[in-house]
Amino acid sequence: METGQPSTRAQIIQAALRCYRRRAIGGTTLRDVAQEAGLRLGNLYYHVKTREELVLAVLDECERELRALLGRLAPLEPRTWLAGYFAWLLEDPAGAADAGCPFGTLAAELRALGDPAAPRAAGIVLAYQDAVATQASAAGIRSSIFLEIQGAYTVARVLGDPELFRRSVEELRDSTLGAEA
Repeated sequence: METGQPSTRAQIIQAALRCYRRRAIGGTTLRDVAQEAGLRLGNLYYHVKTREELVLAVLDECERELRALLGRLAPLEPRTWLAGYFAWLLEDPAGAADAGCPFGTLAAELRALGDPAAPRAAGIVLAYQDAVATQASAAGIRSSIFLEIQGAYTVARVLGDPELFRRSVEELRDSTLGAEA
């Protein structure tokens, strides 16, 4: 394997994450994941034995994504942290309109399915909410900003409208940090 190339298992996890975010867990089969990863189904089973194992691996990846985001923002003072957070939200408004919150949508679906991994997924969302609320509070901004953003994700996804998400996040950013943000 070349240096810098993700392992086959990592490719499978990324493929599952894309499928879950695009079609939801309930609408994604292991065959779909194998196809997305460019593998035969038998090859997928060599690296991931069950759907449950794959869901847990995807949650590991979600935690890694969240830690990476929070790690990038950690050295910043609260208002700058929030500006960086808003910039991250605006990186892919089409993805937000297609898939919703990269953490919350998955957690909500796992809960709706009664999946045993639902509490773990909810823990990721709670960590995300706590981080935003902590920074907002430290900046003297309402801690409900996280819930307002989740609302923007939800409505944009329901309507399939990335422009609505972008406008909503920009308005939230400007109303909380000022137009200079």
